[in-house]
Parts: sequence; structure tokens; C-alpha cells
Amino acid sequence: MVKKWTVRLGILLVSVCPYVFWGMYADAADRSMKGYLPLLVWAAALYWLTVRTRDIPALPVGNLVSFLSSYWFTAHCRLENWGWIFKPFSPPGFLKAVSALVLLAQGILLWVFVVRKERSNKT
Repeated sequence: MVKKWTVRLGILLVSVCPYVFWGMYADAADRSMKGYLPLLVWAAALYWLTVRTRDIPALPVGNLVSFLSSYWFTAHCRLENWGWIFKPFSPPGFLKAVSALVLLAQGILLWVFVVRKERSNKT
């Protein structure tokens, strides 16, 4: 029981970093897509860790924590190029779209590799 909560707490601590914001900031400041690499690595690592430890509730909670920290940074960032780079979205709208896509992709992977496997093992 202690191990499960330790893993959950570790996931939440790592999720506090604003991964989507870092990608958006690098996109706007440097006009480079390289900033989204930490987001992809984090999303894959979060998925892998939650599936490996069978701690599936940590997946949406970790995404929510990361979204909230990214939203805070996005709301308080004063970058002059910030408004036009994500057209047709506003920066908060783009943040919401990217966060939803990450959660959707993780949910699809979860269904394909975990739920289907467990269903096929029962029959």
C-alpha cells in the first residue's frame, strides 16, 4: 500500500512541471517544435509508469496537474509574439487542445494495450 502511494506521489511531483507550456513557449520564442519533445517524453513515461505499476488513476490526475501548471504559466506569460503563433487558437485554447489530445492518445493506448488484453485473457 505504501509503495502505491509513493508511486502516485512521484507521478504527481513530476507532473507539476508545465510540459505543454514549455513546448508552446519554445514554439513561440524560437519558432521551433523542439520544445514539444519533453511533452512527448513525459506523456509516454507517464503512460508507461501507470500501466507498469497498474496505477491507472494516476494517468488522468497527472495530466490534470500538468495542465493546471501549464495553464498558470500560460496565463502569466507576457510574450509579445504569444497571440499570433497558435492561430486559429488563443494560447489558452491551444493549451486545452494539446492537453486533450495527449489525454485522448493515452486513453486510446490504454484501451488498446491494457483493456483489450485483459478482456482476451478472461475468455
